[in-house]
Amino acid sequence: MISTLQQPVECDRALLRDTTLALTILQRRRKDRARCKRYVYGDQWKDRITVDGRVITEQQYIAEQGNIPLKNNLIRRIVRNVLGVFRDSLEQQGDSVSHDIALRELHARTMEEFLIGGVAVYRRRKSHDSDNNGIDYVSPASFFYDPYARDPTGADMTLVGECHNIPFEELTHAFARNSRDYAVLCSLYPPSESDRCRVYEVWRRERRPQFIIHDPRRGSVRLEDGGRGSSRPKAPGCNIGWRIEDRWHYYFFTPEGRILASGRSPLENGSHPYVFTAYPFIDGEVHSFVGDLIDQQRYTNRLITLYDWVIRASAKGVLLFPEDALPAGMVLETVVDEWSRHNGVILYTPRPGTPVPQQISSNSTKVGIGELLEIQLKMLEDVSGVSGALQGKLDNNAMSGTLYDTQTRNALTALRDLLDTFMSFLRRATS
Repeated sequence: MISTLQQPVECDRALLRDTTLALTILQRRRKDRARCKRYVYGDQWKDRITVDGRVITEQQYIAEQGNIPLKNNLIRRIVRNVLGVFRDSLEQQGDSVSHDIALRELHARTMEEFLIGGVAVYRRRKSHDSDNNGIDYVSPASFFYDPYARDPTGADMTLVGECHNIPFEELTHAFARNSRDYAVLCSLYPPSESDRCRVYEVWRRERRPQFIIHDPRRGSVRLEDGGRGSSRPKAPGCNIGWRIEDRWHYYFFTPEGRILASGRSPLENGSHPYVFTAYPFIDGEVHSFVGDLIDQQRYTNRLITLYDWVIRASAKGVLLFPEDALPAGMVLETVVDEWSRHNGVILYTPRPGTPVPQQISSNSTKVGIGELLEIQLKMLEDVSGVSGALQGKLDNNAMSGTLYDTQTRNALTALRDLLDTFMSFLRRATS
């Protein structure tokens, strides 16, 4: 890593432009991931709607109508089933992708992230002697890449990066080589309410013309710039060649564009350290497994909430309260409040000819909510590909073991593409 703290260097405009563009274009993907994560973990009524010019959440709107926003988290159950299938696949693969319990746990949590957001990211370290086979998990929320890439294998990527929010102590440990470097970092990151410092790490694929100077006497090779305005170097007794080098370069810089460190890729293949996959990445688009289930989950929640409202309305009914029966010194609001209590008491003096207050209730009309719920549950299985066989459900108790195994294998066909994509990612990360 080449430090540039002593000689102030600003990012070139192209690097800042490409980084800003990647962060801006991929903002929608980060919002979609956050929404899918909310639905998986049960926060399913926070989508915003416009009512009478107000932008409020669905939960707030239902509460204002006097109803309770109910939910039945079906997505979470489906995700757990897919994770169970994935763990079985890991055991069948053996040591080809994971060799210890900690690494298998990391893969399982990354698989869960892949199901939620459609993106999985690892970072490879130089040494494989450390934990997790030399790989680190990277959150897709802080990861970005070339928004114009279209190759599912990532071969046409020209930029990848990550946003780091790290403590000041970690920042100085990474970039300060002496007291002067420490002073520069203190000026770049003055004390604030937040104890975190943001650093952008960007890896960019660069093709640079270079002269290759080989000194046979010393057995050394050095590179010099061979671009526009450069002349052929003078090196008597040396062999001089010219080429366009295709190599990744890294840059660490502040939000203001001040470069903290930069250099050529230290990896043997000259590439970047990230291994990631996005699904399905058709025309660069990401559509997660959970994203396909949200519409079915939302409609199921609406039916459950509607069912609850119908039951409560039919059970309570309508109160008929004669005006002449209103007790002296009591307002109608007090009567309504007492009547709604399960142990409410209303004192009044009966008057001749005045009927007693009564509540009228009737059975709710069957509108087919139960049938709609059954249809939605069946459609959720069809959309997700997680059928009853994968969930351990039997169509009937007389089903043979052979037939059950056949149905299970057939059910795995719907998940084959998703699982194979992630397994390919693991092999690339651990190879």
